[in-house]
Amino acid sequence: MPPSMVGESAAGTLRRQVVRLALPAVGEQLLTLMVGIVNTMLVGHLGAEALTAVGLSSTIAGMAHIFISAVGTGTTAMVAQAVGAGNRPLAERFLEQAVMVALGLGLLVAIILFPLARGALVLMGAEGATVGMGATYLRCIAASLPFSVLMFVGNAALRGSGDTRSPMIVMSGVNLLNLLLSYGLIRGVGPLPELGVTGAGVAAATSTAAGGMVVLAALLSGRAGLRLSRLVNRPDRQVLTSLLRIGLPAGGESLLMHGAFLAYQRSISSLGTVAYAAYIIAQRIESLNSMPAMGFAIASTTLSGQAIGAGDPARARRSVFASLQLALCLAAVCATLSFTMPRFLLERFTQEPDVIAQGIAPLRVVAFAQPLMAIAFSLSGGLRGAGDTRSPMTITGIGSWCVRVPLAVLAVTVFDLGLAGVQASMMLDWLVRCILLGWRFRPAAWQQRTAKLSGELATAAANRAP
Repeated sequence: MPPSMVGESAAGTLRRQVVRLALPAVGEQLLTLMVGIVNTMLVGHLGAEALTAVGLSSTIAGMAHIFISAVGTGTTAMVAQAVGAGNRPLAERFLEQAVMVALGLGLLVAIILFPLARGALVLMGAEGATVGMGATYLRCIAASLPFSVLMFVGNAALRGSGDTRSPMIVMSGVNLLNLLLSYGLIRGVGPLPELGVTGAGVAAATSTAAGGMVVLAALLSGRAGLRLSRLVNRPDRQVLTSLLRIGLPAGGESLLMHGAFLAYQRSISSLGTVAYAAYIIAQRIESLNSMPAMGFAIASTTLSGQAIGAGDPARARRSVFASLQLALCLAAVCATLSFTMPRFLLERFTQEPDVIAQGIAPLRVVAFAQPLMAIAFSLSGGLRGAGDTRSPMTITGIGSWCVRVPLAVLAVTVFDLGLAGVQASMMLDWLVRCILLGWRFRPAAWQQRTAKLSGELATAAANRAP
């Protein structure tokens, strides 16, 4: 076979691997987001105050997941590298330690968040009835956090092992249960009481807790070649050090991003309840459109990590760019829909004319950001799979705090550009990230980083060999 045909065959095989991992991951990410989207759609018909209560509470709950997401990032990367190196016992050791740490963090955050829910909403700018409704919703979410972390970290480990279907199936069940409970409890269907926003919180908490128990059962049974022997284990210093080496910068990245997001949202909330409600819907649509890119980022992380573990950094880099190309194709479709059909999309969430009118312009701005987000997600995922979480953290800090937040504040306080101006600052943030991530992904930097990591992984595996 001619070399060109060999190259084409290898590229085709790689793209099939990316699609095999990415499509279930896209489904999982979409279904994860749908819990919030379903609640937003059902609550949206209760009015702008109810919509704002759920939006602000969801943002605060997202802050609570920062360090848990750090554990998940470290778990995916280290499990993928161990599986790529053919060391399943080491992968299971990473899983056990990650679950133990995540459970402790989940319990701690729940204990802190429950009594502080009302104060947190006031700090976010909530007023009037929004505070009471949001506090109840947030406390429901806090109560489910220990189960939520089990689902989050367990799914992260399964993805690292190459199983992206099981997390998708779990999230399908979570969404179905959430839809049924939300519809019944918000509206009061049949024997169920009409609880409004509280019903949405109860539904989200119950469905998430059920998902956590299902993932736990799957890991205890040895799903995808990973068996969780126990929930609480003796701390393994070397394993925890490796997890934290990757996870802490990922947590720092999430902290920087969410902190900037809070400041960003604070600027938007100063525009009033109607404007904030319009932003929440536009943000939900933006998140929905970003799911394909996030799914391909997961494929990028898994394939990059497994290739690094197998000692093939060149294949790792090709995997990342294969993921990026496919993500860009889907991002173009989503961007086209956001730009050409903003009113139709907004009307799926609310029928209030003022909210729809204010949401059209920012949603069109979001369309231009979609391809940039696809590029940034794939490149960041590849770096994380290779164990480099410091670069994404630094780049996120630069983009969010040096670009997005100051420009958003200026758009509101100086130039009076409204929601469209605030969203434009978000687009410029993603543009800066793409440029910096591309520089970090240049061949010389990639070769240097992966050579160092391969040596570290070989030494670690030898030291921890059973």
